[in-house]
Amino acid sequence: MRAKPDTRREIAAGIRAALPIVAGYLPAAVAFGVAAREAGLSVVEAVGMSLIIFSGASQLALVGLIAGGAPGPTAAATALLLSLRHVLYGPVLARRLRGFGTGRTLMAAFGLTDEVFAVASGRSGEPVRFGWLLCLEAGAYVSWALGTWAGAAGGDTVVQLMPSLAPALGFALPAIFAALLVPVLLRPGRELAAAAAGAATALVLHLAGLGGWSVLAAGVLGPAAALILERSHR
Repeated sequence: MRAKPDTRREIAAGIRAALPIVAGYLPAAVAFGVAAREAGLSVVEAVGMSLIIFSGASQLALVGLIAGGAPGPTAAATALLLSLRHVLYGPVLARRLRGFGTGRTLMAAFGLTDEVFAVASGRSGEPVRFGWLLCLEAGAYVSWALGTWAGAAGGDTVVQLMPSLAPALGFALPAIFAALLVPVLLRPGRELAAAAAGAATALVLHLAGLGGWSVLAAGVLGPAAALILERSHR
């Protein structure tokens, strides 16, 4: 059966929306692949981590802990804490989902990353349909896995040939996330309040000497602020 015109448009729009994420994920994933190999992981283990965990912050933390000889439970707990913000992303985004059953919701939940959330939240009030979101998340997922493989299999050679590229690889992911947030932050409302709450939390904790906890706390309190505001306006 041929896809309906509306479905084809959703798919095309989802692919287009994924392109900025792909552009940021590929170099960031290469950097992760290189770091994973330096920590002693094999190519299969590095790619497997990206396919199963699919969380840049958690994966980089795990690699650092593995390299430092941290116990398994400590590494797992750290990865879990870094992913807590995703529990709050779902309810914030749920109000805009259209036609999602249980199976589709579970699929969408697995592919929900910071950048996917930023793009989906920037749709100017349009409902988020499954075909569009699936293509958006698939682009992010595939590019992250491919970048990891490239970095684990031969990224160290690329970095040796182009030493100035190494610092840029680690900066790619936060840079693309910041760029994707711009359209959202230009609209006053819940998203702007969430960003302000997260930024204020990170700044206060950093100034208090708790820099290691600032990003984690901001990642949890920012979405929590958006969720509270969402419920207060119902």
